[in-house]
Amino acid sequence: MPLFVGYPISYETACDFFSLPRSTEDSKLLSRIQDAGLVFESVDKGQYILGLEVDLGNLFDEFASVDTGLIRILERKKDVIDRFKKATIDLSDFMIQPLGHEAFQWVSNPEPYLICF
Repeated sequence: MPLFVGYPISYETACDFFSLPRSTEDSKLLSRIQDAGLVFESVDKGQYILGLEVDLGNLFDEFASVDTGLIRILERKKDVIDRFKKATIDLSDFMIQPLGHEAFQWVSNPEPYLICF
């Protein structure tokens, strides 16, 4: 199961973050996201994660300490925050869409979320 640090958002919110029209072609949006050093992972119909994947290693064949896992998560959180700031993404007021839910909710300046799907 992939583990991400970031935000569960819609395609339209991603366009808003990068100051692009909501009708922007996928390739243009993805290019802007890649330039920011972020990933845009499609999770379900109309649901995406914008952020970074956390590499915890191969947990099926190896053990990892809790401390190592927490350090990697916190490092990714810092990376996400830094990359959003560098890309001048405004997090002051936007909608997230929790995975598995159809309802959106408004958030203001949230810390990145830990997302597993």
